[in-house]
Amino acid sequence: MGGKVALKGTDGAEVLSAARARGARPESGTKAERALRQLLPFRDQVRLLTASGDMGQTLCEKIGLPCEVVYTAPEGDTTPADTMAAARSIADAGVELLLFAGGDGTARNICEAVGQRVSVLGIPAGVKIQSA
Repeated sequence: MGGKVALKGTDGAEVLSAARARGARPESGTKAERALRQLLPFRDQVRLLTASGDMGQTLCEKIGLPCEVVYTAPEGDTTPADTMAAARSIADAGVELLLFAGGDGTARNICEAVGQRVSVLGIPAGVKIQSA
């Protein structure tokens, strides 16, 4: 979210606040929507597990993809701890693929949470996306 306002991402509360003060708007939802719309023709053949609210549920409902909430996020802004808890809950449910939208910080959080026990695919929504 920070790229368009000359920041290198929005990791941390201070940088996130600075990005918002400069007029930054979240990008991950738009990019996730574009990717998830590709699943619409297969909606009856896939099982989507997600986190509540803006972490996935809201978008799935908006575009008409049935989903099951396996992690309930707190109200308001979520944190890296929420990302990691959601990833663990999704992986614990036995998914074949964990799909996320975010940047390098989100990628680090997801990989720290699930390690190599599930395949992970990122929808690039960050500023730099330099993670291997």
